[in-house]
Amino acid sequence: MAVLSSRSSFLRILETDFRHRAGPRLLGLLFNWGLLGVLTIQIYIYNISFPKDKIALKTIVYVVYALDWAQTCSATYDGFQWFVYGWGNLPALYGVYTTFLNVPILSSIIGAIVQIFYGWRICIVSRSLTIVSFIILLALLQLGGGGAVGYYLFHDASEVGRSPGLVRAVGIRLGTSAAVDIVIAVSMTFVLLRSRAQALGHTNSILTRLVRLTVETGTITAIAAIVDLVFFIKAHNGLHQVSGVILGKMYSNTLLVLLNNRLAMRREPQLHVGESFRAGMGSRAPGTNDSEPATEIDLVDLGAKKISGDLQLA
Repeated sequence: MAVLSSRSSFLRILETDFRHRAGPRLLGLLFNWGLLGVLTIQIYIYNISFPKDKIALKTIVYVVYALDWAQTCSATYDGFQWFVYGWGNLPALYGVYTTFLNVPILSSIIGAIVQIFYGWRICIVSRSLTIVSFIILLALLQLGGGGAVGYYLFHDASEVGRSPGLVRAVGIRLGTSAAVDIVIAVSMTFVLLRSRAQALGHTNSILTRLVRLTVETGTITAIAAIVDLVFFIKAHNGLHQVSGVILGKMYSNTLLVLLNNRLAMRREPQLHVGESFRAGMGSRAPGTNDSEPATEIDLVDLGAKKISGDLQLA
């Protein structure tokens, strides 16, 4: 009886360990593909809406997209090793296969590109080299941390062995990633609010939209990095892999959200002028009826044009 009880307890431990390892990895893969689909739609919108963007900006966008595809393909290969070729084999779930590449290295490269891009935008708007230098330093530090994590995982391809070096490297990578996101959000908010104090009319509304968008995107990526770090340190059940495998997608999606938001800012001045024109008319001209559309005036506002130019790295 004692032998049967001991065997039953061992099987329950194995079953629990299997769920804790397989579940987060499956969820991470599903979210990864889902966010890649969202990113693909955003790339399509960007491609048809801003064909005249500068080559440097287009290069950033398409390089990030290509890296995201590479990251997803690498993660999917790992998924096949866990759930297809290693089906029912618990030791297979302890292997990281190409996780050393797709989670720490590719995600860190994508994050660094996006963070340096944000720093470049802050430099254009604020004309301050101190802030952008600090942002670039932190971005490169998290990139170096990602390379160190990849090195440790490559030489110890298991989820069990967590050397002190690996833990420190993960702390540097995710901690500095969250820190740089917070610095970007705070710096950009300060710069935009300072410009907003001098803006009038719908230009003020555009700046308010940019402030809100900057805070939201910076908060999302910072929270994701912090959650990933906490799960890695505190929980030894693979939960960190849900946020870890999608962190790069979150950076690239926030980048495209920011760029495609120019569509809304482009329409806002026209809507503002159209509403003012209709209000000033009071009544329709003779010979018109209620079924006829209101007259639209295409007016380019200089303030909005400047902000749009800043976003295009002009």
